[in-house]
Amino acid sequence: MGCDFLLDVKGVQKYRDQEPDVIELTTEASLTGEEGVLFLQYAESDLTGLKGTDTIFELHRNKVVLRRIGAVSSEMVFASGEVHQSLYNTEEGALLITVHTTAVEDEMTLNGGSLHVSYDITIEGLGMGHIDYWLRVRPKASL
Repeated sequence: MGCDFLLDVKGVQKYRDQEPDVIELTTEASLTGEEGVLFLQYAESDLTGLKGTDTIFELHRNKVVLRRIGAVSSEMVFASGEVHQSLYNTEEGALLITVHTTAVEDEMTLNGGSLHVSYDITIEGLGMGHIDYWLRVRPKASL
């Protein structure tokens, strides 16, 4: 994986009866693709609590598929207004995750760009809260 890009990630997780949890990080990433689909990939770190896991965003103009492979494995599908279920597999076991996507704003090209995904999350049938992720990708050469 050639990491020719820098990825800025900001996540805001608003869980029931808790103050919002904000995560911000910058990491190296690869961005590849072909007509109609882009792949953004990076290695997770201790900061995200997912060290040993690779994260891959598969970007289609109206849909985003998020795959995690490694210590944690999962696949979540985000399409505005749609509900998708998936298993989130960890070393401790699997959890049933349901996401109801409220927005997907994809402005990504092979040269970089931005992505915003907003969704409500339910874990094992319990409504947990709302999550927003903003990703910005830029070539390393643009520093």
